[in-house]
Amino acid sequence: AMHTIDYLLTNMDSDPKIHALLERVTIYVIPRLSPDGAERYLTSAYSLRSVDRPYLSKTQQPGLYEEDMDQNGIIAMMRVPSPYGAWKKDPHNEAVMIKRAPDDLEGEFYQVYAEGCVEGEVTNPLKVAPALWGLDFNRNYPFGWYTENRQPGAGPYPLSNPENKAVVDFVLSHPNIGGVATHHTNGGIILYPPGTQSSSKASKKDMRFFREIGAMGTEEMGYGCINIFDSFFTDQEAYSSGAFDDWCYQSQGIPAYTIELWDLEVRSGCGCPWPVPKEPKTTAQKAEDYARILAWCQENAPEAILPWRHFDHPQLGDVEIGGFDFKMTYQNPPRSFLCQEVEKATRFTLRMAATVPCLKITNLKQYQVGEDVWKIELSLANTSYLPTYVSDMLMELKLPHAIEVKLETEAEIVMGEKCQTIERLEGYGCIPTDYSYGAKIRTNNYEPIEKTISWVVKAPSGTSVSIAIDSPKAGHLKTGCTL
Repeated sequence: AMHTIDYLLTNMDSDPKIHALLERVTIYVIPRLSPDGAERYLTSAYSLRSVDRPYLSKTQQPGLYEEDMDQNGIIAMMRVPSPYGAWKKDPHNEAVMIKRAPDDLEGEFYQVYAEGCVEGEVTNPLKVAPALWGLDFNRNYPFGWYTENRQPGAGPYPLSNPENKAVVDFVLSHPNIGGVATHHTNGGIILYPPGTQSSSKASKKDMRFFREIGAMGTEEMGYGCINIFDSFFTDQEAYSSGAFDDWCYQSQGIPAYTIELWDLEVRSGCGCPWPVPKEPKTTAQKAEDYARILAWCQENAPEAILPWRHFDHPQLGDVEIGGFDFKMTYQNPPRSFLCQEVEKATRFTLRMAATVPCLKITNLKQYQVGEDVWKIELSLANTSYLPTYVSDMLMELKLPHAIEVKLETEAEIVMGEKCQTIERLEGYGCIPTDYSYGAKIRTNNYEPIEKTISWVVKAPSGTSVSIAIDSPKAGHLKTGCTL
């Protein structure tokens, strides 16, 4: 988000393409949806989903809590010796933990937890306490919201978090918003809605828009573009919802992408995890992937590697703490990779911004048809990819989308309404064409991209006429002439 602002301001005067984009498009940037949560995450050892605000349980419950026990600024892993442990050290690489085989009865075994301390009694097996900061902002939006028993962290009701409400209020107060990119970590994938039903049940045209714009993201970022419900969710019965992208698209008709930044698994040779495979990886394959990730970190971010070392835990006795800095290698790029990650994200979001509808006056003429009687003709076109209504979903929701053209003059209007409406103008993305059988290229019938409206007015020569054009998603224009 900050890189996008910097890039726009740095290049707005020197780059004609950026200058032209800012001449016609307004770009709103929210650097931090959760200022408190982001600050805690980035300036402490703690990890959290959304915000450092207690949820459900106002006090700590008995069990293991994540804590930086060795005071190195990182909450790593902790392996605790136990004859009942489910893990053991890989004999070929003791930095890697592997699962016990069903007949593995002799040797040293461990339970592996997050580095932390125990609140209350130390039990066997060790109980992991519920997260004190369990809120999940991306389950709190007012579309597809479910209660806590289905969606942990969803909050007591939609928009119960002031941060979520602020974002929704902002979008609702800015009806000119025609596209949204929301940045998450991690995964190395570009997601598009709907996330509450299969894309096969949604508008074919909207889904094509999502895929074609998303393909630009693949060009710029190297990330695939997939539908949330069809290819991202592993559970299509109790799927996750109440998300920002679904609220934008399915309740406001605004095309929205969730961009999952950073792809450590791909970079380390584990393969792309998306779309979700029908057959999950075996335990052995997962252990191999873990070893690959460690090897990549050792080569590219050695500062993130935390060799296992003994630690005298105040409650558990002799344990080992180690692994790697999960927060700054897996969830987020190591600092040396941060610049390339944000640069390619900016390239995609600015190309996406260029797709929103754009009105252009293609012709304005007036000619005399009688004594002090004049005909005024205005031709208006949408020169961009998306239509002036941005999505079929917006039309289905019956949200405002028509273009209003208002004539302002002291002349008497003889024919035509002072305020006329153009229901919609398609974008060139709506033109049905493709490579067909026999390598033929065809363009089929489509709704107009350009339309002409007219008035007949009575006034003496020299009378001024002004025309104001207003579209909820395609912007505002003013023009005029002198009779």
